[in-house]
Amino acid sequence: MNDRSGTPATREQLHPELERRIAALEAGPDAGSDFDARSWLWLVLLGVVGPAALLLWGWFG
Repeated sequence: MNDRSGTPATREQLHPELERRIAALEAGPDAGSDFDARSWLWLVLLGVVGPAALLLWGWFG
């Protein structure tokens, strides 16, 4: 990616402690685990059903 002057942007190195913490999170026991049924229910309710209900309430209410 280039900056506004057209020169390639340089990538800054992360602090070693921050890199260690990120690596520990990525390699943890729950890394890559999928959502459980309860999480999917909340995602659907709060992300789809709730906003749709508010839109319909505002439209017809």
